[in-house]
Amino acid sequence: MVKKMSIGIFVVLGLVIVTGGAFSLYSKSKIEANWPKNGQSVSVMGVEANVVEQGNGPDVLMVHGASSNQREMIASLGDRLEGMHLIAPDRAGMGYSGRPEGAERLAVQAEFMAAILDAKGVKSVVAVGHSWGSAVVLRLALDRPDLVKSVVLIAPASHKWPGGTSKINRVAATPIIGDIFSWTVPSVFGPNMMPAGIAEGFHPQRVAPNYRQLVGLDLVLRPKTFRSNARDLRIGAEELAEQSKRYGELKIPITVVAGQGDKIVYNTIHAAGLVRDIGQARSFTVPNAGHMPHWAKPDFVASVIRAYAVGGGYPTNEVIVAGGVNVVR
Repeated sequence: MVKKMSIGIFVVLGLVIVTGGAFSLYSKSKIEANWPKNGQSVSVMGVEANVVEQGNGPDVLMVHGASSNQREMIASLGDRLEGMHLIAPDRAGMGYSGRPEGAERLAVQAEFMAAILDAKGVKSVVAVGHSWGSAVVLRLALDRPDLVKSVVLIAPASHKWPGGTSKINRVAATPIIGDIFSWTVPSVFGPNMMPAGIAEGFHPQRVAPNYRQLVGLDLVLRPKTFRSNARDLRIGAEELAEQSKRYGELKIPITVVAGQGDKIVYNTIHAAGLVRDIGQARSFTVPNAGHMPHWAKPDFVASVIRAYAVGGGYPTNEVIVAGGVNVVR
């Protein structure tokens, strides 16, 4: 009897896995039809990186955060950065970029970005990062200072935070179990859960119109991408615990822009930690904004990038305050 029950359980589990996998394949094809690859392939580190470029002028590297892709940075800031050459890659394993071995390590993520710039013959950039992209940008500036002349960090993840990542990410990042989970769960439950996650990211700001469609956020629900994202975040806090010890090495201009109401990345840990650890860092908070200050005050963020890129003069504190942004330092 017990043997028959065990066989029955395995049969049911097998059917669930097969059905979930089949649905994930269908969902993946539908997502990729809605948000096809929109960049150029660049061969780096044994994989193909997907890179979008826009405009001409000083080089600006734009690195997106977790669960996202390069569309996010272009959608929020692209039309405000005329006269600049924007380089927006999908991070390793995200969007349409391949994932080299060990890409959960920030050193490898930064090497991936450096390899893209080297392949394109880019010598020096203003490096802009959002959320987890800020951690990558900081590592790039530390490991390849020859490539980075200044840094803009938007709602940055920069220091170790308590609790680590979510239970979902811990499961998805686990060998074997994580593969099964990523091939069965996200495509079924993810689409209905996504609106709440987006709203949490923007809160207390209202979600930008058509945000999910503009950014192609559903791309993260594809099995390999979902697992790549989980693997990055599973060890993210520990990676930043080590990386943050080196921030004193940074001597280039750095600006931090944080949402005053950010509940995804806590300013008391990250933005405040950067001000403490990097003596020359300038820091600002955007009132009534959460984890998306570049959507709340895109003109201000663009003005900082422009000042670094073209030397047009950094916004004065009077202009910044008049624009509704708080000066921290």
